[in-house]
Formats: sequence, C-alpha cells, structure tokens
Amino acid sequence: MSSFPSGRTLPAAAVVATLVSLAACGGGSSSPAPISASPPVTPTPPGDPLLPQTELTLATEHSSIASADAASQPNWPAWNHAGGDAIDGIGCARNENYHVHALLSIYRNGVRLALPSSVGRNNSCNYEIHTHDGTGVLHIETDVPKTFTLGQFFALWGQRLSAATIAGLPGPAKYYVIENEKIAPVTGDPAAIPLAGHKEIVVVVGTPPAVLPRYDWAASGL
Repeated sequence: MSSFPSGRTLPAAAVVATLVSLAACGGGSSSPAPISASPPVTPTPPGDPLLPQTELTLATEHSSIASADAASQPNWPAWNHAGGDAIDGIGCARNENYHVHALLSIYRNGVRLALPSSVGRNNSCNYEIHTHDGTGVLHIETDVPKTFTLGQFFALWGQRLSAATIAGLPGPAKYYVIENEKIAPVTGDPAAIPLAGHKEIVVVVGTPPAVLPRYDWAASGL
C-alpha cells in the first residue's frame, strides 16, 4: 500500500488513482453482491368477472337445449301448489310482453338432474317464472321487463338454496354462470344471482361433469 508524506495535499487525480488501486488490491470493505433486476410485473386487467379459471370446460360442438331433457335424470317430485298468490315477489303472468329464457343446470356427481316440468304452473296461475319440461329452461314472462333472482325461483319451487345445500342435495354446492359461452364461478350469495335471457346457471354437487354442453340458444328457438 502507498504511503503519503504528512502535511501534503494530494491532487484530486492522485486521490482517484489511489482509490482505484486500493479497490483492485482488495483494500477497504468488501464489494456488495450484484443485485439482479426483478422481472417486470404485468398488471391483471381490472373489472373482468370472467378472468378466474374454473374446473369446468365447455364442449367444442354446440347442442340443442332440447336435448338436455333426455340427458337429465329425474330427481324431484312434481311441483304441487294450488292457487295464485304471489310468492316472494313472483305473481301470475298477465301477458307475455316481456319473454326471455334462462337455464338452470344442476349436476350431481357428473349427472345432470331434470327439474320438474311444471314448476310455477297450475290450474289457477302461470307464474311469471315457470318451467315447461325437464330441460331446466326458466321461462320469464311478464307484462313489463323485470329482473328476478335464483333465490326467488327457489322460493317459488319450495326448495332450499345455499352454498351448503341445494334442493335437498348434500353439499357443498358450487355455482357458476355461463354467458356468451364463458364460464365464471360465483363466489357470493347464490340466491342473489340474477336471471337473464340466454344465461345459464350451473350448480355442481360432488364430482363435476367432465364437460358441459355448449348450448345453441338461437338454434333451440329460445
């Protein structure tokens, strides 16, 4: 190491040269380890409810919703309700000025279950939400546009609905919605799921189906 005579001031260039020499010789404190740059973070696009991935997939080919009737297994007794009093805000249909269709598909261990064919229909009343067959198509027929929920339909049906159980099936139950051929899981209260035209609500209890039908609403005449 170089020594400097006392009482003398080194020029700036000499100071720099000396420091470089010390660093090359390992003098002074040890050099810090190099810091590797972190990879850039790609932000998640906000506001898209269809981003979460699910365990369900749609078939590659389309099928008619009418085919769901034969493919579904009967499970519940016929709906039995007399009279036409309003049930949880659902009254008798006055006319069909507003007529849309939603779809409810309930699977137990991969098997689709058929809804009763006349939920919401009796000799006194065709309720504003009702079924015609075992497909699970929910006919919403009102005098003016109205928005109903899945919980209201279950109140009309007289069956329980929650994350723990659905219509007497042992839970837990998982809920999904399919719109525009995209599947999204439901994480909130299933009773609050709104019913809407060409919207499918899928409920899975136990083992999920290997693949879900990709229904063609237009070809089904709905």
